[in-house]
Amino acid sequence: PSLLTESPNPFRIAMRLWFLCAVALGSLGSCHRDDDGDGTDGTGLLQIDEKTQKARKSAPGAVIFYNLFIKTKKDIPRVRKIVHEQLNLVDHPLDKEIRINSIGALKDLSRLKLSKQLAERTKLIAHYDQGFEELTLHDLWSFCKGTDPQQFVVYLHSKGSFHSWKGRNGRQRYYVTSGALSQECMHMPKQCNVCSSRMTPVPHPHTPGNMWAARCGYIAKLIDPKDFRKLMNSTALASHGPPWCIGRERFSNEHWVNSHPDCAPCDLDTNQSYVVGPAPSSTFDKKLEKAPRFAMSQYTMRSKKCDSETGRSLAERLSEYRYLYSRDPDEDWWGWRHFLQNSSNSAKLT
Repeated sequence: PSLLTESPNPFRIAMRLWFLCAVALGSLGSCHRDDDGDGTDGTGLLQIDEKTQKARKSAPGAVIFYNLFIKTKKDIPRVRKIVHEQLNLVDHPLDKEIRINSIGALKDLSRLKLSKQLAERTKLIAHYDQGFEELTLHDLWSFCKGTDPQQFVVYLHSKGSFHSWKGRNGRQRYYVTSGALSQECMHMPKQCNVCSSRMTPVPHPHTPGNMWAARCGYIAKLIDPKDFRKLMNSTALASHGPPWCIGRERFSNEHWVNSHPDCAPCDLDTNQSYVVGPAPSSTFDKKLEKAPRFAMSQYTMRSKKCDSETGRSLAERLSEYRYLYSRDPDEDWWGWRHFLQNSSNSAKLT
């Protein structure tokens, strides 16, 4: 029966009108109040209302790409614990796919001894005797080039499997994994296309620890990770400092996901005292906001090997975009508000 012929029932009529509204807008989460149409409630904070979250849980789950490195067979028991720690953070594993590239000693995923639920959702992409993160980033990128732009992907790697760095790698690993797999990142609003525990613009835009969630529509715009290192090694900035200060050599893998002018990053950590480098704690209070979330003055380098001004130049960031992608950012790019907080950058727009 139509709304015009059935017996009046205000509750049923209201619910049906709401559903028709949602269908017309293409999202069950789009019919909440948004007075100015910018995805916020007027306070400037991104809104992820309860109705939107419940509706999105019925959408296809994320595909998780995991870069696993185990140097020798004797390392397998130790690294197995790392894998369990990370994959046990996967919420609703039956709604996820986990795709693993194994580099080094492990050729059979059964030796990871995953739970039955996780094992059913996990597959080996390939085994390599040696290699770096760009192998798995390339597979993630290739997947996104041929799938729904709204599909979520997550990138993880077995940080600390080579060395513990006095426990700091374990702390950093949990910090970035818990952010990448969080409900906040799994339900990031449309204003974000990359989400992580912390995004920092210095010394180059990246997530310390390099684990994140992203939308495929954005990932598909990026340069093939297999080509990205070579390009970063030849930028105008390549000779301006060590690789980790510029985002070249193997550190290009950390820079890759934030390298495009269309990047719309969001992050979670509310701690103003932590902006770059090793995380001070493995756990943290999560609140999703646009990144960089702090003023430029907050992003100071702790490393004496990087120049204190590294990553602070608007002209240098625009120059890299033009070299890599042959274009400038749009007017809603995060850098306009961030870099122009410094009056010294205001004259560096060309």
